[in-house]
Amino acid sequence: MDPESIKNKPLRGVRVLVTRPASESDALGLGLRELGAEVVSHPLIEFAAPGDLARIQETSKRLAEFSVLVFLSRRAVLAASDLLIKDVGSLPPIAAIGPGTRDCLQSCGFEVDFVPQEFNSESMADLLIKQHRSTGFSKPILIPRGDRGSDVLPTALRHAGIAFEELIIYHSRDVAEADPDILAELSKGKFDWVTISSSSIAANAAKLFGERLSNTKIASISPTTSQTAIECGLSITAEATRYDVGGLVEAILNHHQR
Repeated sequence: MDPESIKNKPLRGVRVLVTRPASESDALGLGLRELGAEVVSHPLIEFAAPGDLARIQETSKRLAEFSVLVFLSRRAVLAASDLLIKDVGSLPPIAAIGPGTRDCLQSCGFEVDFVPQEFNSESMADLLIKQHRSTGFSKPILIPRGDRGSDVLPTALRHAGIAFEELIIYHSRDVAEADPDILAELSKGKFDWVTISSSSIAANAAKLFGERLSNTKIASISPTTSQTAIECGLSITAEATRYDVGGLVEAILNHHQR
């Protein structure tokens, strides 16, 4: 980026380490760069195909048997688009946990019927329970998700007596080793911020980066992610109030401007 073009940008001179998976780091990096930050990527988790493709193929043939499809992440949308959904015209109503997931669904050609007021699993559960009480779900809910997803939504639906199925549509796994150059820079305090955008990333950041993270500020995407980070011994400097990539950028910007 031309130095002249970032002279008046609010995050000029700020260096941020983004730890999201490589396939999902672009939006966060772009948002930070647009504000003048220097962004370095070091993914701490990576995605893999699910093991039970036969079940996914079987489920894809009976999507009409569900009352609602619930998507809790952009990754679940992309995996479902590749592996699960063959006929967009025959889908039941779709619920998206937040604007990022909604936008991904729409870019894949899917209509979104429900988005909760707050972008978290608790609010999604409240929305679905309210819908169930007002109209009733004659068929189960389907939740395509990753293997490490939170149990908040399934637990709430189970307690409310709402039938549902979970379908593991992708796997995530920890990156096993940190880049030595990144470790050296963290040790020297060369990063102003490290972003943490999931509980899995928080846990692996603590494992791979350890005490080096005391030399930088940490920005978390949600209270759930923050709680995991704290349990792993990390200190959170800023937390998003809107639990998506845009909210994470805003959290860094707001703290920096204060």
